[in-house]
Amino acid sequence: MYWFRKQVLMCTASHCMQKGANQIAGRLRMELKRKGLDHDVLANTCDSIEICDLGPNLVVYPEGTIYRNVQMKDIPKIIRSLQEGGEPVESLILTPDSDDEVQRRKLFEEACVADAIPTDDFMALAEKYDLDQAWVDEQARRGFIAHKERDGQPIITVTSKARNRYGIPLVSG
Repeated sequence: MYWFRKQVLMCTASHCMQKGANQIAGRLRMELKRKGLDHDVLANTCDSIEICDLGPNLVVYPEGTIYRNVQMKDIPKIIRSLQEGGEPVESLILTPDSDDEVQRRKLFEEACVADAIPTDDFMALAEKYDLDQAWVDEQARRGFIAHKERDGQPIITVTSKARNRYGIPLVSG
């Protein structure tokens, strides 16, 4: 059995892969080996950590630190952070209070004013927050929104998964 001081999960879902996640993962593993950290830090890929629009992303455990928009130039800083006593890379950390996460929460709050929103209105809302069709598709794939039909019109509902993540109560009916 192998015991590691830290574990790194690197998202390689489709949206992150389009942004270079496989190259990031490969370089991180190579640098861990070069620095002699591969026996101390386990680096694995995973399907998704469900924030691919902010990717490439990785999570460092046991701290649960999420790094977003990781680029090749960030690898040396991440390696230093993974060394014994290393400090997190503050500029990459995603928290519930990060601007991008606050923007996503606002979008979902606006979309939850009613129990459903017409698809075109949801797309306009996404665009208001500088999010594109690929982001909407990823949210549907990850179960944060659901495409439905009501009275012959396409609608989107925000799922309990998104409501729970962002602390949005159900609409009273």
